[in-house]
Formats: sequence, structure tokens, C-alpha cells
Amino acid sequence: MKSVLLTQALPIEIATADPVSFEQYLDWLTEENKADLINGVIYMQSPPADRHEKIFAFLFAVLQAYVVRMKLGVLRGSRTVIKFSEYNGTQPDLVFISNANRKLIHSYFVDGVADMVVEIISPSTRHIDRVKKMALYAEHGVREYWLIDPERERAEFFRNARGTWDEMTVEENGLFRSKAVVGFWLKVEWLFTAQPLDIVDTVMEILARETPAKKKRAAKR
Repeated sequence: MKSVLLTQALPIEIATADPVSFEQYLDWLTEENKADLINGVIYMQSPPADRHEKIFAFLFAVLQAYVVRMKLGVLRGSRTVIKFSEYNGTQPDLVFISNANRKLIHSYFVDGVADMVVEIISPSTRHIDRVKKMALYAEHGVREYWLIDPERERAEFFRNARGTWDEMTVEENGLFRSKAVVGFWLKVEWLFTAQPLDIVDTVMEILARETPAKKKRAAKR
């Protein structure tokens, strides 16, 4: 079994003598190891930086509160494993599974397509997040993919269009509206603020904001 430690940008290709199966990969994982299996090769991830963890903590708290309040499905963190095929599995930073797909959740992994996946890029994972995993997620039908880059203070959002990614629009005021997590929106600047935001206030702001359709209905009354 071969693994690659991501201390530098990954080579374009990494040869392995014997492809690692998903079952072997799952057996190899521990609570201390975070890694991905792509085309039979395990890619170990180095420990995350503080900025990575701040963004993760914020997004998990806000999304979890929203998903639970709206009864939309299940949100899981960075130890959740998704199985895509016999030789492909990943541990994204965040995974959203809608109520319609709850049957995919097993005791130790999610068996199949996630509704939404979030990857928070580290310098050592830039290539794998933007190239290898992006292609894998598109091919296997992940509905929505968020790429958050703390170093460059950039967030990109993509929607799956039959195996290819269409970039989703961020409004002029910096607002992004998810399609996979119904009704959820955020201000991109929230992800990179120096001071922590109040989670309760932030969730209440998201819940309170009226959509254009709701305003139209109210105006007709």
C-alpha cells in the first residue's frame, strides 16, 4: 500500500505498483489520519493551519444550525468518508447529505453521491482539491462543490452539469446562494474576517433574510 504525504504540491501523476482498494483504505484510516484515495493511491494530508480550522469551525457551525433548523438533511465534518468506486474515496472538509439521500449513510462511510462538498484549500492540497478531487466529484455526480482558499481569500462555488462544473454566481454585494442546501446563503467576506463572528447572530440573519420570491408574495397581499 502506497501513500503520499502532501508537504509540497503534488506531481501530476504518482505511480503505484498495487492499487489500494476502498476496503483497504477504510481499514487503514484512523482518527489521527486524514487522507483521500484517488485511483488506488492514498494521499495523506498534513495538519491544517489555523486559518483553515477557523473557516472550518465557522462553516460547520453555521451550516449545521441551518440544516437542523430547516430539517434539510445531515451535515458531516472532515472525518466522514465518501465512497465513489472500488478505488476512489475521499474525506472532504464538509459534506451535506439531503433527506432524499439519507439511505447512502452507513456506519463508517457515505456510499455514493453527496449533495454538497466543501474543501478548504491548504498550500499542500491545492492541486488535489482543484484538479484531482474536482474531477472525481464531477464525474460521480456531486451536486455542488465549494472551494475555499484561505491563503488567497477566495471562495469559488460550482454546480454539477452532467459531469462538468458550472461556476455559480456570487452577487455584486458578495452574497452566495446555495442550490444544494435549499435557502442557505452567506456573505463571502464572512469566511475571511479577522475577528470571529457571532454564530447565533449570523444564523438568525440567514434565517431572517427574505428572498425576492417571498417579497413578491407579500407585496401581492
